[in-house]
Amino acid sequence: MKSITTTLFILSLIVFTSCENFYENVPANTAEENFELLWNEFNNHYAPFEERGVDWDEQYAIFRPQVTSSTTDAELYEIFKQMLGTLNDSHVSLTIPGQATWRSNQYVNDKVDDELFDLELIKTKYLSNEYKINGYDFNTYGWIGDIGYVHMVWVTDNMYDLDAILDYFKDAKGLIIDYRHNGGGTFMWGYESMGRLVDKPRLTHRSKTKNGTGKNDYTEWFDWYIHPKGEYYNKPIVFLTDKYSISSAERMTYAFKVLPNVIHMGDSTNGSIGTKVGRELPNGWAYTIVTQKIEGFDGNFYEGVGIPPDVYVKNTLSEMQSGIDRTLEEAINQLK
Repeated sequence: MKSITTTLFILSLIVFTSCENFYENVPANTAEENFELLWNEFNNHYAPFEERGVDWDEQYAIFRPQVTSSTTDAELYEIFKQMLGTLNDSHVSLTIPGQATWRSNQYVNDKVDDELFDLELIKTKYLSNEYKINGYDFNTYGWIGDIGYVHMVWVTDNMYDLDAILDYFKDAKGLIIDYRHNGGGTFMWGYESMGRLVDKPRLTHRSKTKNGTGKNDYTEWFDWYIHPKGEYYNKPIVFLTDKYSISSAERMTYAFKVLPNVIHMGDSTNGSIGTKVGRELPNGWAYTIVTQKIEGFDGNFYEGVGIPPDVYVKNTLSEMQSGIDRTLEEAINQLK
């Protein structure tokens, strides 16, 4: 009995000590501690500071003095937005209870030029009445004369319907693939679905990911390819983008640009290309951070500036108000 009592006493000491150590490692939920944690997480793990031209130490010097023990949640939220806003990155976001998710990218956050694309206008004015929708309603496609047209809203498993779309347009003179206002998704689905558009294995881009807290702590570069699969579709293609072509839509842009029968038209993409991960602060606020560097097939970095088109075309508000999608019309003329 004495042996059992002694054992239980020792175990209780171990548990108490373990719990005590565990709670000592939990960060304090104060404005100052939350600031320090957020700044340090970006300092240690955010990848494209250089591409975006941001001195993170300078941001600390600007914003840290604004946070004190008396800083309210509302004040801290505004300070975080101002600091993260210097990154101007669609993949950097902040979510707090009772508020819509805030994104660092001013173009997206303020909906700049959002009205310069309208899928409904294309459906009613440009497509034949027999246009189709598939891919969980994410793909809209139809004929514009003898030219095929498809718009894709996301890059998800809707991409698996690309094969059926290519069959539908087997007799088309050419094909317009419209990624304007494509919000991204999972580009691996897209790459897997592009086999019929590829004549041989083609390098699209490469990536490396942070694997430590040091400035140069990264994995080795990983090369991303698209590979041929199935009956080759060799029609001329015009690929369209705008500033709302984001994330995986930009990795798809890399893929289309390496194809010999593709012309990229429209506006530059958003420039938010690297993979993001989600994390949480002690106060329960969620945020996302980019931990990857991306280099295009041409050896250039387009994080922050966007992937430029071969032919620049951008609609104006007056054209849209008059029911004219000049970017689409230029694409049609390119294929005539």
